Amino acid sequence: MRHAFVNCPIMTYNCPYLSYPFFLSFMISRPIQIVFLLFPKTHLLDLAGPAQVFYEANNLGNMQFRLHFVSVAGSVRSEQGLLFARLSRMEDLKLQKGDMICVPGIDFASFSKGEMDTSVQKAKNWLRQQYKQGIYLASICSGSLLLAEMGLLDGVKCTTHWKCIPYAKAEYPRARFVDKRLYIFDKGIFTSAGMTSGIDMALALVEKWINPLLAARVAQEMVINIRRSETSDQKNIFLDFKNHFNADVYKAQEILAGHPEPSYTIKDLAKELNLSARQLARLFKSHTKQTIQAYREKLRLDHGLQLLRHTELSVKEIALRCGYESARQFTRLWKKRTGETPVETRKNK
Repeated sequence: MRHAFVNCPIMTYNCPYLSYPFFLSFMISRPIQIVFLLFPKTHLLDLAGPAQVFYEANNLGNMQFRLHFVSVAGSVRSEQGLLFARLSRMEDLKLQKGDMICVPGIDFASFSKGEMDTSVQKAKNWLRQQYKQGIYLASICSGSLLLAEMGLLDGVKCTTHWKCIPYAKAEYPRARFVDKRLYIFDKGIFTSAGMTSGIDMALALVEKWINPLLAARVAQEMVINIRRSETSDQKNIFLDFKNHFNADVYKAQEILAGHPEPSYTIKDLAKELNLSARQLARLFKSHTKQTIQAYREKLRLDHGLQLLRHTELSVKEIALRCGYESARQFTRLWKKRTGETPVETRKNK
């Protein structure tokens, strides 16, 4: 793994144990250490996605993120079968206030059966001590269950994968588990929902610790969409109306996502699917409980929100990218949906 470290100060935000956003900032001239603490049956994507974000931030912005991969034992086998060998011992690390320890998700079924209990006990005291010393903690997906088991989420607003939410609320009532959130920052602890939301959370940290433009460059380098907002529902527009098994409707949704331009009509869509426009409209409404136009409008406006929050494009440029003929049309629909103008939304982000 290559690094592009330079001896220059980094603007970071250090206000542990206060609710996000944490705007108290100070300059540091040392690398920020990002530690991935691996437990048995770690999910690979939960680890690889966020690690790649910080790695790319180093390369693109000459920022000083130093990545460490540690475990409570010398080796860990992932849930997918990959063996991580010769890992560093967590006790050997020398962390400082403002560094971060991230716990990727683990196999939920194994955790709920108690198979992680030994590893949890080995890591518990060390993690609690690091947190007391001002080290940030983070989790991806079901990794929050490990933190909750250690008592680290007591009184903390947090989230996890939507399938784990009922279990988490029942087993850890002192933790403030919230659904319909992709990630949450609270009291120096950052938790994220399922798998790819770990990438969104890592991009948000790059944005807050460094700047939004670097986060956008990292997203572009990784060939992913602009990061989703922390308040996005885990079951967002791309998932809410895909809880069906109709291949034609699913294909229609995929095509609509790639054709925001107003010149692409419902007739064009129906033709591409070898259906009549009336047949497609009935089929779509039956399976999604939404009209095609309503679904398409929400796709456009959701994309507009991402562009307003995470780019410097003008309202006119955003309107065109979202498939509207003018900034005026976009502004009218935006105000109808949110009660404010796009400019006001951008200022209030």
